[in-house]
Amino acid sequence: MILQAASDVLRLRRTEGWLVGGTVRDRELGRYSPDVDMVVADDAATVAADIAAGLRAPWFALSERHGAYRVVGREGHVDVSTLRGRDIVDDLARRDFTVNAMALPVEGGELVDPFDGLAHLREGRLVPVSERIFWDDPLRLMRAPRFVHVLGLRLDASLTGAVKGQAGLLARAAVERVATEMILTLAAGRAADAVRLWDDLGLLEVVLPEVAAQKDLGPILAVLERLDDLLVRPADWFPATAGLLVDRLARPIDGAVGRPVALRLAGLLHRLTATEAEAVASRLKLSGRMVSLVRTVAGHLSGGRTLPASAIGRPAVLFMWEAAPWEPEVILLAAARGAGQGEEYNVSATSAVLDAARSLLALWADRLLHGIPRVPLDGDLLMRELGIEGGPLLGRLLRELRLAWEAGEASSRDGLLAVAKAARAVLATE
Repeated sequence: MILQAASDVLRLRRTEGWLVGGTVRDRELGRYSPDVDMVVADDAATVAADIAAGLRAPWFALSERHGAYRVVGREGHVDVSTLRGRDIVDDLARRDFTVNAMALPVEGGELVDPFDGLAHLREGRLVPVSERIFWDDPLRLMRAPRFVHVLGLRLDASLTGAVKGQAGLLARAAVERVATEMILTLAAGRAADAVRLWDDLGLLEVVLPEVAAQKDLGPILAVLERLDDLLVRPADWFPATAGLLVDRLARPIDGAVGRPVALRLAGLLHRLTATEAEAVASRLKLSGRMVSLVRTVAGHLSGGRTLPASAIGRPAVLFMWEAAPWEPEVILLAAARGAGQGEEYNVSATSAVLDAARSLLALWADRLLHGIPRVPLDGDLLMRELGIEGGPLLGRLLRELRLAWEAGEASSRDGLLAVAKAARAVLATE
């Protein structure tokens, strides 16, 4: 429907248009996408407005500076850009890789392929259109490994050398765009392979110098490999809570980042301190929720802390408090870290970690489904019974009561009062 609407507009305006970039590339690869990239030999804003009117759909500017607009249809979107240069060949010459420098006339006709992109695509090679592609747009340094990772292409020898030699240019790219490339790459899974490729090309030390500075990426890569296995097969690893986990994983962290990708990012940063991880996420201009997730994960994992062995008692309750609102995410990453690989792999240790993770996920599921009964003792009653006033002491006692209640150490008001009196006696000596 989108293509037909675009074709109708071009015909009425008596102008030319071409499908370009990923639209042509993915069609040749047999990868269906409802989204369309198109350039027109006309004013892109006017064409986009006409397409939107025909579809009764909204449209907006992606970049007025570069003459790019998006029409959002019911089944996908069409991006319309103004032709750059004298003709379509000039336009394609300004693109990044030959596999993205092909065009198809919207009204039908032969493939425009001045740089042998189709041959390179069939050979599985990623080849630069020119030697200037990274100078023109340094973000392409991250796009190259994304295409390798997502499309299964291999870097042309000259391209590998160019990326390594010009990796420093990436510092000029807007961090939001760099973060988007990372997210798109990690969305394909096999996170360890992606990080390994970034490191081999010298990009990791530019994007995440805190991670690259660590002497050995092996532990991080091992966690990412095991994490991907847990994400792909949650029912095999955590059968009792698989339904809730699958539902949780299907819910994005925010408007831009899916939960599996967020977990991979948190896993990549898990050996940093909570403060360092927060600083990295903030520098990349990730959302507040993403900053919260990576800080919480790093706070739990970076110091070598382990999961409570049981879902019963104070350690489990304290874990739930500290991990909230990211309890299952912290549990999954702690399980991925604890279930070591290679020289660190230990069958009995792995079994214990997974048992603890399953137990804690069951506790999380129970609290999620049934809630936590309210403590039957409030601050006013506690002040009257103990003859104390409001203040820090009252706050500490209320926290102790809530902990005792959720840990199952007291199940009645009288039992809680006994806990409060004992706690007050202890606190009085401090």
